[in-house]
Amino acid sequence: MRGEKTLLVLAGNPPSQELIKWRFDDCDFSVAVDGGCHSFENAGLLPDVLIGDGDSFCKYEEFSRINPTVQVHKIQDQETTDLEKSLQWLESNTQTNEIVILGGLGNSSDHFLSNLMTACRVNLRWSLTFDDQEEWIRRITSHTPLELRGRAGSRLSLSPLTVCEGVYTEGLRWNLNGESLSAMEKFSQSNICANETVKVSLVSGVLYAILSKHN
Repeated sequence: MRGEKTLLVLAGNPPSQELIKWRFDDCDFSVAVDGGCHSFENAGLLPDVLIGDGDSFCKYEEFSRINPTVQVHKIQDQETTDLEKSLQWLESNTQTNEIVILGGLGNSSDHFLSNLMTACRVNLRWSLTFDDQEEWIRRITSHTPLELRGRAGSRLSLSPLTVCEGVYTEGLRWNLNGESLSAMEKFSQSNICANETVKVSLVSGVLYAILSKHN
């Protein structure tokens, strides 16, 4: 099964039709995560897979009957979130190495934080991005440094959800040179992209680069 670059759409703050259509066309594989299926339907798109526990999308049987080409996996496991279910399924069933997540930001703060914490624990070799109309968040690990182009003047924050050692940046107004960041000590908020190319890397830990789309 293909799926080197996978689109996941969650049931949170729904993406605009323009955003989901662009991301859909840009990805090899797409997954509706429970209520995220509404966003596909509203945009006139069909995911490759529907997965979740059915609490925010109740039409699993009907959807499967109408769309027999879609793989449908209803997993009523209350010990894991729908995002965890979908990420576990992707790791076992695809060759994914890059994941773009829509519907994972805004809306409910507890779900937003849960999504970021869940993303901390999964395959550190995956390039993993959350996107919506307001901001863009990219997970950075030792395997997935960030190279950002064409955002000079934009506001960029670096938020560590674990202890991050050896953080290096290039192209920011205030660069870091091998520093340690953590939620308990130091983080980098509202830095500025000073150049057209910005690079962020680290030796260990999980760091989130948060880019505002409206400066």
